[in-house]
Amino acid sequence: MASPKVLNLRNNQLSGYIPQNIPATCGLKILDISENFLQGQIPLSLANCMTLEIVNLGNNQIDGAFPCHFQAISSLRVLVLRSNKLHGEIRCPHSPSTWQMLQIIDLSSNNFSNTLPMSLLASLEAMKANVDFNHFLYELFQLMDIYYQDTVSVTFKGLKLELVKILTIFTLIDFSGNRLEGPIPDTLGDLKALYFLNLSHNVISGSIPPVLGNLDKLESLDLSWNYLNGTIPGQLANLNFLSFLNLSNNQLVGSIPIRGQFLTFSKSSFEGNLGLCGLQLNKSCSTTMNGTEEVGSVSTQSNTDDDVDNDDIKKKWFYMGIPFGFVVGFWVFCGPIVFIRSWRFAYYRLWDKVLFRHSRP
Repeated sequence: MASPKVLNLRNNQLSGYIPQNIPATCGLKILDISENFLQGQIPLSLANCMTLEIVNLGNNQIDGAFPCHFQAISSLRVLVLRSNKLHGEIRCPHSPSTWQMLQIIDLSSNNFSNTLPMSLLASLEAMKANVDFNHFLYELFQLMDIYYQDTVSVTFKGLKLELVKILTIFTLIDFSGNRLEGPIPDTLGDLKALYFLNLSHNVISGSIPPVLGNLDKLESLDLSWNYLNGTIPGQLANLNFLSFLNLSNNQLVGSIPIRGQFLTFSKSSFEGNLGLCGLQLNKSCSTTMNGTEEVGSVSTQSNTDDDVDNDDIKKKWFYMGIPFGFVVGFWVFCGPIVFIRSWRFAYYRLWDKVLFRHSRP
């Protein structure tokens, strides 16, 4: 009996542990056991399936470390481990093999920690240049001409989508929802065929590397809910295909670029960065004497308007106070003379003496 090429047990009520004794004769090309209740660790014996191209173990309760033994599978193109209980570092220091063909890697919503894996990212050769392949189409029964086309769920541009046919030109890195820290490595700038990058909801710090502006195929970039600081690199405005951007809830400062695709992004792409200013946030950036933008110095239009209003109010009260003061002073001086008889007679006698004195020869 020939070894099966496809095992798809997706979206059932399976529980328990994944079998650990996968035979060396394994000829699987597609393994999809996602959206179940499977527990335990990923079997080391899965490395026996040297022809695997798609592995989808997402949305289970699998724990353990990052499956470095998968790096021995050079044909692997799709690796989805999202929404499990995996933990530790995303790195394989003792594995010399690389993923030359890997184009979709989704490790989101786990408990991975430490820094982003520079060596792993550097090995993603399929994301460095577009190679024109066909759909993942596998002939199961040659005589009957029956084909299987795999489906993978991804979160793309903020929406959950299903890729009914996985095109090899589609490339994705999703490390969101973990505890990854440290800076974004410049290595990402080499992945010029990358379409989707999601590093949101981690504890990543440092500045946004300008080399991300080299990713001219990039359509979706999500770096939200981290601790990124510094300014937004102007090179990102060169990404002509970028249709989704989320830099919200970081510690970014300075002005937001006002050219290219940045003119199409709304306030939600930048909010939660108190030091950012620009057209998209309705905040004007203060300028130096030379007319250049002063990084990190922010003054809002509303604050300027408030200052002008305050000055106008002070001027109004000043001019209104002049006649009021005159009226009050007049009645303080003349009121007793008008209403008190003795004061009035004394006032008249005073003027009689003054006039009589000046009229004497």
